[in-house]
Amino acid sequence: MWRSRTALAQLPRSWSPPVLTLQGDIFEASHTCKILGQNLYLTIIEAQDGPGWRYYKAYIADKLDGPWRPLADSKEHNFASMNNVVQSKRWTDSISHGELLRAGVDERLEIDPKQLRFVFQGVLDRDRQGLPYGQIPWKIGLLELTGPPH
Repeated sequence: MWRSRTALAQLPRSWSPPVLTLQGDIFEASHTCKILGQNLYLTIIEAQDGPGWRYYKAYIADKLDGPWRPLADSKEHNFASMNNVVQSKRWTDSISHGELLRAGVDERLEIDPKQLRFVFQGVLDRDRQGLPYGQIPWKIGLLELTGPPH
């Protein structure tokens, strides 16, 4: 995962050179938020070839510069996958391109750890077989935490 920064007044111009902040079995679609009421940041990153076609890992840091510490960073212990998501009727075999819903509507990207909700796209394996990526019939899902955060 790479990080680049700019001052709010310079957005979207004048970015710093990218810096490598996290390496591992990660794919794409990272999303970084500040945890409401805490001096912590959470980043979630999409991974592949685990429990389901795609799934999410999570890392935590005291500042955006890192270092990022594993929170749920393996196939067996992950943020969101077919291993820890309950579906009333199975409609997806993957969790892809997701984003945590924010506690507010400003540039701070704060999330409330007591009300975690995660919007994502998913699809059944049988519905995507043989299709070019642009023709996969993705559906939108919403994950909600049903137990205490770990």
